[in-house]
Amino acid sequence: MFIFWPAGSLLAIRSPWNSNVVLGGVAWAFIMVGGIMGARWLIDGIYQPIFTFYVPGLLLTIVTQVQWTSYKKQMADEEETPEEALKEPEDISPPRPSARRRRRNPKAGRTRD
Repeated sequence: MFIFWPAGSLLAIRSPWNSNVVLGGVAWAFIMVGGIMGARWLIDGIYQPIFTFYVPGLLLTIVTQVQWTSYKKQMADEEETPEEALKEPEDISPPRPSARRRRRNPKAGRTRD
């Protein structure tokens, strides 16, 4: 996240395993601060850090996002194969009936012992 500016941050944000709010906030902060620094360098005409850090980072970001998208598609295809989707479940039992309620008026003639 420190060397190649947007790649690490975007991977941290888009990761389904990341549920850490602090890490997500830090990743967003890196994206915002890096974007502001890049814009200021462009305005001031300082191109060396942009070519040193930003261009390789942007290329790495594009490569990782394309691979991530294809990996997610591959994982979705492996979850449900067509053979399993077409099979009808054989052992489905009907739903259980709801619990029977006691009658409020017990039948006449019965006594409790």
